[in-house]
Amino acid sequence: MSLRRAVVRTSELLSLRKTSARDNLRVGSYPVPPEAYIWWQNRSQVPGGEIKQTFSHFQQKIMWQWFWNAPTRWYWRLSAWAWPVGVPCLLMYIFVYKSCECDVEASIKAKYWW
Repeated sequence: MSLRRAVVRTSELLSLRKTSARDNLRVGSYPVPPEAYIWWQNRSQVPGGEIKQTFSHFQQKIMWQWFWNAPTRWYWRLSAWAWPVGVPCLLMYIFVYKSCECDVEASIKAKYWW
């Protein structure tokens, strides 16, 4: 409750602390030297002309363990759910759904097949 009150208080204070229009007004034009303009235009360029990306040995150690353990992790997850979920679903599919499908097909062939 106190945290909610603090959030409400700060949101009210932020709405009250707006900069006045007089202080927002631009006083004059600010000269920009041409070299600064060129640097700003080329801000996404790399001085060497290409980007060299490195992959540190710390990152390799972390990601190697993650990729190496991924198959084991997924095998454990899937095998943990195999008997409680997978086998009953498979049995329901085989014995209920397929038997109903076969019964429907047999009754269609018996009544409406010519």
